[in-house]
Amino acid sequence: MQCLKKVALKYNVTFEQIRFTTLPLSNFSKSPLLDVISSYDIVYYRTGMKGPIVNELSFVLNKKNIPCVNCVSNHPYIHQKIRQALVANRYNIPQPKSLNAPDFNYDTISKELGSTFVVKPDDGSQGNEVSLITSEKELSDFEKNKTKAKYIFQEYIQGADEYRVYTIGGKGIVSYKKIGSKTDFRANLHVGGTITETEPEWGNELLKFGGFISRCFGADLAGVDILKKEGKLYFLELNLQPGWEQLEKLTNFDLGYLTLEYLLLQAHKKQPWYRRLLF
Repeated sequence: MQCLKKVALKYNVTFEQIRFTTLPLSNFSKSPLLDVISSYDIVYYRTGMKGPIVNELSFVLNKKNIPCVNCVSNHPYIHQKIRQALVANRYNIPQPKSLNAPDFNYDTISKELGSTFVVKPDDGSQGNEVSLITSEKELSDFEKNKTKAKYIFQEYIQGADEYRVYTIGGKGIVSYKKIGSKTDFRANLHVGGTITETEPEWGNELLKFGGFISRCFGADLAGVDILKKEGKLYFLELNLQPGWEQLEKLTNFDLGYLTLEYLLLQAHKKQPWYRRLLF
């Protein structure tokens, strides 16, 4: 958000991060939060509100004719890994085998996913609490120390390359390749991973695949993580709150400008004069 704020300042666009704590539910439509938000031309939803609150915010903003980017009513559920696996299945998107297992039973899980598999929180980010399990003891130790209520178990595709594709308006814009450290199977930057440019021969395929996934999920702005193994692409997960600081350092690609341009376009589309120009 700080990157986007700098871009907005450069082009004289008013941009503010609105934070909140207590909300009056019985008088939500007249709350101070709604008064502040209603003074803007567009809202870019990032994080904070969950479940019914973001649903109601989306409803109220729609009545006020204020566009809300990434503020779809099912946002909190799309962010969940179990939901993502189900949506990918709905649209026949190739993905690693995934399992929703209420019990941490190694025999049951390994029978479906193989002796080595990945466990990750249903609602998590930055690679936190994502572990590679290779034995019953490792799974038992993980269960003793887990902090989340729900987890998803996923097939481990050994030797796969990992990429991130940034999408805007359902279109793949730019990508990079993620490289894990020698001591960690995860490729997340927050756990020691690094990034490099995507191989030229895979650039277009990745952008097309990432854009298709983003459209299936109804995401305005997203980072789509993709695996590649033996020439085949697999959907790993979708992040509605991607950062791009490292990308810009790597490629000098001005994703901040394109993001701001998209936000302004969505705001203008809601204006009567814009609709007159279109029709």
